[in-house]
Amino acid sequence: MDEGDFDSFKRLCLIMLLSSPHTDAQRRWRAKKKDQHHRTQLSLRRLIVEQINESHQYSSGINENFMFLLC
Repeated sequence: MDEGDFDSFKRLCLIMLLSSPHTDAQRRWRAKKKDQHHRTQLSLRRLIVEQINESHQYSSGINENFMFLLC
């Protein structure tokens, strides 16, 4: 391999390693969308847990009131 071929090879490798601004923008957009989906899932889980906790508090209050009426 002569010097010219080696320089061409290095240039080609460098071009392949560097990403274009468009690719970077796509990568950031995908990461943002994935993060939004993840945040939505987390907030849904938190809402479900809060509803379960409220349900338990409500049902325990009913049980306490029921026991009070029986006494």
